[in-house]
Amino acid sequence: GEAAALLEHDEHVVDDAVLQRVGQFDPVAVRDVALRIGDRDVAGRDDLAGLAVPLDLVGAQSLALAEHAHVAYGDRIELTDTLKDGVVDNMLVVLEQGGRLAAAKGTRSNDGTVTLDRAAYTPCAVSDSDADAAGCPKEPTWKITAVRVTYRPEKGRVYYDGARLNLFGLPTLPLPRFSHPVGGSSDSGFLNPDIQYSRVNGLEFALPYYMRLAPNRGLTLTPHIYTSVLPMAEAQYEELGTRGAFRIRGFITNSRRSDDLNTLDPTDTERAFRGYIDGIARYQFTPEWSASGSLRLTGDRTFLRRYDISRDDRLRNTASLQRIGENSYFAVTGWAVQTLRVNDRQGMQPVALPEIDYRRRFADLLGAGDRLEVQVNSLALTRTDGQDTQRAFASARWDLRRLTRWGQELQLTAFARADAYNTNDTLATAVASYRGTEGFQGRAIGALAAELRWPLIGDLFGGTQRLTPRLQLVAAPHLKNLSIPNEDSRAIDLDDSNLFALNRFSGYDRFEDSSRATYGAEWALTVPGIAINAVAGQSYRLDDRPAIFPDGTGLTDRFSDYVGRTEVRFRDFVSLVHRYRLDK
Repeated sequence: GEAAALLEHDEHVVDDAVLQRVGQFDPVAVRDVALRIGDRDVAGRDDLAGLAVPLDLVGAQSLALAEHAHVAYGDRIELTDTLKDGVVDNMLVVLEQGGRLAAAKGTRSNDGTVTLDRAAYTPCAVSDSDADAAGCPKEPTWKITAVRVTYRPEKGRVYYDGARLNLFGLPTLPLPRFSHPVGGSSDSGFLNPDIQYSRVNGLEFALPYYMRLAPNRGLTLTPHIYTSVLPMAEAQYEELGTRGAFRIRGFITNSRRSDDLNTLDPTDTERAFRGYIDGIARYQFTPEWSASGSLRLTGDRTFLRRYDISRDDRLRNTASLQRIGENSYFAVTGWAVQTLRVNDRQGMQPVALPEIDYRRRFADLLGAGDRLEVQVNSLALTRTDGQDTQRAFASARWDLRRLTRWGQELQLTAFARADAYNTNDTLATAVASYRGTEGFQGRAIGALAAELRWPLIGDLFGGTQRLTPRLQLVAAPHLKNLSIPNEDSRAIDLDDSNLFALNRFSGYDRFEDSSRATYGAEWALTVPGIAINAVAGQSYRLDDRPAIFPDGTGLTDRFSDYVGRTEVRFRDFVSLVHRYRLDK
């Protein structure tokens, strides 16, 4: 006869097309299916009393077997009397931690182990709609295929036999024996080894070991073994919290310091402990307030290059507290730099602490679509062996944009700023034009500008083209720029990004005090799959006052050099950009 013991101490509920079995066994939900025991169909509550085993579930569309929040879908499922063991045809397993496993055939044992034949794994979440960006597309970007895949829930890992990595539907790397944790989580273990060779250190072998301390914390320990020098130890700790994350890394070894030829203060030791530390952190306290910082310090100037850790010749350290609102910005920031350059004196490197910056934007002050932006900024630069500078300014910029009846875009701009500077030890700066005048100095800045654009749109090559001629006029009085120390405006070069800027200097310490006309054009073409953008222009200084621009910037004469940019973009993944400057 049929085994009726299967249903003891359990409750069965039939509701429309859903059959649910609950009780001392794990839940099983079956949708849009017919239950068949041999030739007998189970359709209602009265038919549940004497079910035989094994159960054979055949669905016209799909059915689901849920256990421990993992759900298995299939076209046909055979279950034993425990409703835990079974075989599934055309199986899809949705894992609780995220990801999915698909196979032509799968089996599930009593302990929850799932074995799949001719299977594939992808880590993305599953969605009922292909249009849902959070779900898996029909063909994921990458997946792992294998002859056999085994999922062990007690270990939370997926094991592969005869696996291969597929990218964009194409098979790539073979992975004969491979396993990983499910759901994108991490696990302790060895990472990929690194083998290098250098003339100084010889052959290097590094084998990182990752320690999973918690789901949000991890430690990586890496020994570096060399054939020509003593070993080096590396450690990296990273943590992710509810408000932010940080990472810190360090290196330490014992070796001969070789910076005695590259510094004015040579060392007199043959061997010493040498090391390097870096870190980065960012925390978001509220939607407006955040804090961030980065740290980079080394014990000597050649350590990073000798062990091929970094080729940077300056190490930047910074910390910042910010508040970003809908129409305001506030930040308190500090900067410090460690130089690794030959013959650079560390005492000449500035420490910027603090820099305070506040900006506020106001719209429609005159009820005519205008905009006003005010800024207050202060900065203190301190050097142990060089010039010290303190700066503060307040500025206001007003813009009004109008469209004419012919389609031209007209923008009017008024700018005003008041500066206050205090400078000490100016003679310590070697370049005279950077020093400024010793003591307290003030400066008032003003500028007026008008810019006209005329977009012209038409069809071309089966797409749309847009040609936009531009003309800008700027009027600014003569300023006593050389009386002000130049700390942040030393690097300047004319290009497409600052061609139409009100001030083409890169910082605040210098302001372009010439009246000028700038002209150029923008052109854009959009056709299916391809977008081309180009801009070119030149400026002409209206007065003959001597310019304060250095030679080679393209701005020393009344007519500037020609500058431009061309960008060609193929869909969303290839972009070619060419910037140029042509001598007039």
